[in-house]
Amino acid sequence: MNAKKLLSAVLAGATVISIASVSVFAGNVAMGTAYNGDGEASEDIVGFTSSISGLALNSQANIGADPVYPGSTVYIPLATEMNEKFGSSAVFVEDVVNEDYFKFDVDKDVNAKLVKSVTIVDDKKLSDNLSRSAYLKIEFADTTSTDESKTTGDITFKAKADFDSYAKKNDQPVTTGSNVWQKDDRFTIHYNFWVSNREVGNDDNPDTGDGIVMNPDDNDTNVLVWGDDRAALEFESDDDASKFYAKMSTKSIADIYTEYGDPVDADLWFYDFVGSSTIPSTSRAWLTLGIPWDDNDDYTPDPTSCYIYELDADGNLTDVTSSFSYSEDEREIPGWSRQTRTLGTYIVSDTELDIAPVDDTTTDEPAPEPETPSTTPEKPIPNTGR
Repeated sequence: MNAKKLLSAVLAGATVISIASVSVFAGNVAMGTAYNGDGEASEDIVGFTSSISGLALNSQANIGADPVYPGSTVYIPLATEMNEKFGSSAVFVEDVVNEDYFKFDVDKDVNAKLVKSVTIVDDKKLSDNLSRSAYLKIEFADTTSTDESKTTGDITFKAKADFDSYAKKNDQPVTTGSNVWQKDDRFTIHYNFWVSNREVGNDDNPDTGDGIVMNPDDNDTNVLVWGDDRAALEFESDDDASKFYAKMSTKSIADIYTEYGDPVDADLWFYDFVGSSTIPSTSRAWLTLGIPWDDNDDYTPDPTSCYIYELDADGNLTDVTSSFSYSEDEREIPGWSRQTRTLGTYIVSDTELDIAPVDDTTTDEPAPEPETPSTTPEKPIPNTGR
């Protein structure tokens, strides 16, 4: 094969690969899928349903799921791609999400606080695998509840003016035709979500940072280990053990680092059991704070020389080192252990922190002003002879 034919073959092959790549990586968005921010089907929403694809002007579609996990963010498609008509209507989705033509509004109803926000994200490629499209971005709030809760509301797109009124304007809708919509015409999307934390049980191993509810086994020794041996809980339950919120966060608390860690150049590790739940144990449970560093790290403190502090609701630190004991094999995981009935917020430090003692006797009342001595001589008391 001569060089010219070889070059033609290479170019033809490249074209085939390019076309194949487009077909593989530019797929349309699936209307029946709720996505995460990476363009993957979200694992934070279960049983998602949507009837948006059949939505007509002046009608209602429904979206819902059971459950949705608190603290999650999901992207719900409004169309498979941007150059598509909205639902079964004659209006292009690009016009519906354009605030020049339609007013976007969210009317939260039942348990409104469970939904932090609902916004429009348009002309967005969540990943290389998906085409550009428009989404409802819904952010759900965190909750420490051990029960599931329903949240409902309505999302509307309301026409600001008659379609034909834009005919002589410079900026015109993508939608063509005449009398396509009238002022105050609308699309309505009703949402109905059941929000609940993930439930875990005896011998489970949830990730740190996950919002979870522990459902203990009755009349048994229950064990829960967070992350890669970052913390562990062991307790005996009775015949009617109740659920409890058991999220543990290892995220640094910036204010604590600034006020206490930085001045003494300390390394701090955080164990924040959100909600300070009470453990349903027949006696005090064993809580172990696991070793937060790896043996291969450049710096590994001596665990027997570390300090442990507890953070209260008012932001005060208390040195609780003496209430913990370090062991590599006495409890479920290696670490510092103590007995407790409630889960709090703990900080392990490689250096002693300079903490001010909490004075419980202080009040917000102003100190009394000192009495001013009188400069007027006291009037003598006459001697009455009695």
